[in-house]
Amino acid sequence: MFGSIQVGRILGIPLRVHVTFVILVLLIGLGGLLAGGPTQALWSMLFVAALFACVVLHELSHSLVARSYGVRVESITLLPIGGVAAMEEMPRSPREEGLMAIAGPLMSLAIAGALYGVMHLLHYAGPATYGGQPWLRMLVQANLIIAGFNLLPAFPMDGGRVLRAVLASRMSHVEATNIATSVGQAMAVLIGLAGIFVFKVNLWLVIIAIFIFVGAGEEGRQVRVRAVLERITAGQAMATRFETLPRDATLAMALAYATQGYQHDFPVVEGDMIVGVVTRQDLLTGLHHLGAQHTVGEVMSTNVCQVPPGANMADVYRRLAQGTCGVVLVREADRIIGLVTPESFREQLLAANGSPAGPS
Repeated sequence: MFGSIQVGRILGIPLRVHVTFVILVLLIGLGGLLAGGPTQALWSMLFVAALFACVVLHELSHSLVARSYGVRVESITLLPIGGVAAMEEMPRSPREEGLMAIAGPLMSLAIAGALYGVMHLLHYAGPATYGGQPWLRMLVQANLIIAGFNLLPAFPMDGGRVLRAVLASRMSHVEATNIATSVGQAMAVLIGLAGIFVFKVNLWLVIIAIFIFVGAGEEGRQVRVRAVLERITAGQAMATRFETLPRDATLAMALAYATQGYQHDFPVVEGDMIVGVVTRQDLLTGLHHLGAQHTVGEVMSTNVCQVPPGANMADVYRRLAQGTCGVVLVREADRIIGLVTPESFREQLLAANGSPAGPS
């Protein structure tokens, strides 16, 4: 996520902190300093750190359930409005998605229960923090709020994902997503209005409402695009007219091919073997940093992705979008019969979708 830095790993999952979260902690510390001096500032910042440790456990529970179903978890990022577990894709089984979604609120409830037990067992609620509330009592309340808020059927929040999982057990994934998206966006409007009129312009609720509304629309669009991609094969999306570049071709010569012709991305060959691929951006970068007389072999990627003609374009596109491959070669038997490039992919998507909208 742009603007975030990795601060460690937890059970193999990168933990990232967004710069705005750091700013939030400093502002809360400043507020504590002005209200009660250095001690109050310290306890205020420690409380926020403890609260977001609970958020990390909430997101980690999602991540571990998803990982148990074979989903790759890319990172957990802390934001001022909570945490985000970035996953390669959502579990497609309604049961798996439902269990993954409910794991987070259950973890928050478990944390609240454990803290409540400790508080009463020790007869100690911790030092007062900002607002005059004892530490542990505020953490219990905060975790209950996190669990309850996340269980609202506001897709793509946890409750909205549970709603989609229930719907998807009775209808198609796309239909379930469309309904969950509409419900989520309606809930976002209600939350935003409540933040403005009921809670006298509560900025956090308004921001959360915006995130929910935009997130629901974006995920709904992604699901619809994937449904289109699943009907397209690599053989349909590939460009069958293509040239190759020799490994020892100069960057100047290769860039002339890329800028003057229809083809922007090239397989790189050495003799009869394909040894890499090079994109127009690779050529431009190499020309800028190395010079025109350097060769294609110096800037090419040796990560050559190959798929059969019948490969599902949803999987091929994921590799293109993630930057795993700049170009995908389509191989039939011992022969390369085409290339799937971002350009050829978009053309086929437009033809299949019948509209100018596509993935960016």
